[in-house]
Amino acid sequence: MVFCALLWVITAGRLFFVQAIDGKDYLARADNQQQRKFEIPAKRGTIYIHENEELIPIALNTQVYTLAADPKFITDPGKTADQLASVLKQPKNTIQDKLTVKGRYVELSKTVDSDSADAIKKLALPGIILAQRPARQYPEGELFAQVLGYVNADGKGQYGFEQFANDRLGGKTGQLKTVTDSLGVPINSAENTLVSPKDGQSYVLTLDRGLQQVAADAIKAAVENNRAESGSVIVIDPNSGAIKAMVNYPSFDPNNYAAVKDYSLFQNSSVSKQFEPGSGFKVITMAAGLDQGKVTPTTQYNDTGEVTFSGKTIKNAENHKFGIQTMTDVIQKSLNTGVVFVLEQLGGNPTKITSTGKEMLYGYIQKFGFGKVTGIEQAGEAPGYVRSPNNSYDVDYANMTFGQGLSVNSVQMLAAVGAVANGGKLYRPHIVEGKIDNDGTISKEGNYLVNDKVISPEASAALGQMMIQVVQHGSGWATKIPGYAIAGKTGTAQVPKPNGQGYEENKNIGSFVGFAPVGDPKFIMFVRVDYPKVPGFAESTTVPAFAVVAKELLRYYHVPPAQ
Repeated sequence: MVFCALLWVITAGRLFFVQAIDGKDYLARADNQQQRKFEIPAKRGTIYIHENEELIPIALNTQVYTLAADPKFITDPGKTADQLASVLKQPKNTIQDKLTVKGRYVELSKTVDSDSADAIKKLALPGIILAQRPARQYPEGELFAQVLGYVNADGKGQYGFEQFANDRLGGKTGQLKTVTDSLGVPINSAENTLVSPKDGQSYVLTLDRGLQQVAADAIKAAVENNRAESGSVIVIDPNSGAIKAMVNYPSFDPNNYAAVKDYSLFQNSSVSKQFEPGSGFKVITMAAGLDQGKVTPTTQYNDTGEVTFSGKTIKNAENHKFGIQTMTDVIQKSLNTGVVFVLEQLGGNPTKITSTGKEMLYGYIQKFGFGKVTGIEQAGEAPGYVRSPNNSYDVDYANMTFGQGLSVNSVQMLAAVGAVANGGKLYRPHIVEGKIDNDGTISKEGNYLVNDKVISPEASAALGQMMIQVVQHGSGWATKIPGYAIAGKTGTAQVPKPNGQGYEENKNIGSFVGFAPVGDPKFIMFVRVDYPKVPGFAESTTVPAFAVVAKELLRYYHVPPAQ
């Protein structure tokens, strides 16, 4: 009786301890065994462009399969590898090596398409596993690659617009908390809770597929003909900042990004690459002088071929000297001494660079948007670099007047000259036209005007006429088209050494920026060719590519020739 009573006391005490003292803990353990949480993936937003008043997807969702193997269940690795190789179009030896490793799980491919997956299923190979997962498809392949970027196997946007807008494109994952049976299978229950996923935002971009292809073909030819390392073309509507084409060469296929060995190909160099712009920057210096009324297109100076500051001598390209020249001649002939003369006039001393002149030029450089990111919808935009007046020598600013000693990205340069083209208004360059609402309508993203008066309309008009002379009689002659007023400016910039000590020998970046028609511009374009291995300046490396695309743009905008 004593033993039974003691046993009853122990049992009752244990029950009291389990139910009353540790009850919450055991209840939580039971819930964990009987309930599971399942993530419900959100649908990633689709990216479109307009074509003939229709929306064409250039980034959309699809389903692919991950192919894996459990070597333990594979009795004949050679035969299995041979059968898989014929479907996957991969070397048999590569697959067989993976099938013979130690372990219980080895991944063979993350991107098996539906047709290949069906073929593998029909083979009924022991130890072969296929698991379906969402993926991203890019129907245009390389054409929009560096603008879009890609989505990796984890569903995260990498580079380009996919990374820039990843959170909005990706949406918000949902969750299902459900009661399960002893095998973990969900069962219907009043205790189940569901948080629905929120699908990602879809967007329409400003890019035009036809213009994108023309630009891609032109820059590929320019890079190959000049045996250059790379190049880019950007086309912008100067009256809105909308980008109509943006291409780089070489590029990559975002549908097969895993095969890329050179990761620099993923970057959109039009926004991520900083470089010294060279003589194209003379347009900015001249704009400041004209806007301040310090010079006019007919203002004269004596070009001696060189100027000296603090023991440092600045010369014109190829040591040219022309004597008495006008400011129009400075732009047409690209005279370094001429834009240094403009800097002196900005400071109020015709023979000396003053702090006032440096501060005034710096102010215009900032107004034109240099030294900071534009805010274009791209991951990894470089801000560029501009030396402040308080941290520079006179010779530094003398060099800056013709685009050396400061750095920009291509989009910054194009947006700035866009303000010259359109009467003085600076727009933020952008690739997003709008987002697609639930009812299918397109909501515009808003006003992209940054500054409505960077320079006066009068200064803009005067500089446009000066830039026409570059095409008519100067280095931009190869893009001259009868009946059309095309303005432009070439730039051939030296490349700084990695250690910052001087410049590389026989290495340059050629560029050409231009717009048309002058007075009522429909487009502005920037062409850049990096490190050509043929002799010559930008007039031979970049201007021919500009001419090819410009002809198509004039047709695209239905611009008739002048009578």
